[in-house]
Amino acid sequence: MPKYTPGPWRMNQSGELWSYARGASPAQIGTISWSGEATERQGNAQIIAAAADLSECLDEVMLLVSQPEIAEAILGSDRLKTRARMILDNARQVIKEATGRELPEWPLRDPSDTRLEG
Repeated sequence: MPKYTPGPWRMNQSGELWSYARGASPAQIGTISWSGEATERQGNAQIIAAAADLSECLDEVMLLVSQPEIAEAILGSDRLKTRARMILDNARQVIKEATGRELPEWPLRDPSDTRLEG
C-alpha cells in the first residue's frame, strides 16, 4: 500500500512543501512549480498542504460512522440515510484514491480496524 509523508504539511511562497510531523523535525518533502494567478497558486498550495490531514480526518470519520450505533442512527432516519450513503460512498472512493486502501461498503466496517474497540 502506498505511504505518504505525515502531516501537517506547509507550503511556502517559493513552492517548497514541508512536513511538520508531530514529534519530528521539519523536513522538506518537495518543491512545486506552477503558473497561474497568485490567488490560484495560493489556493492550490493550501489544498496540497492540507491533503495529509484531510485524508487522515476522512479516514477517522469513516471509522466513526461505521460503528454500529452510529450506522443504525443514520439508517433509521429517512431524512439522513440516502444523502449519508451518497456522501460515504464518495468518501470511500476518495480514501481509495488517496491511500489505495479499500473500505467495505458502508455501513459495513473494516474488521481489521480495531482503533475504537476496547
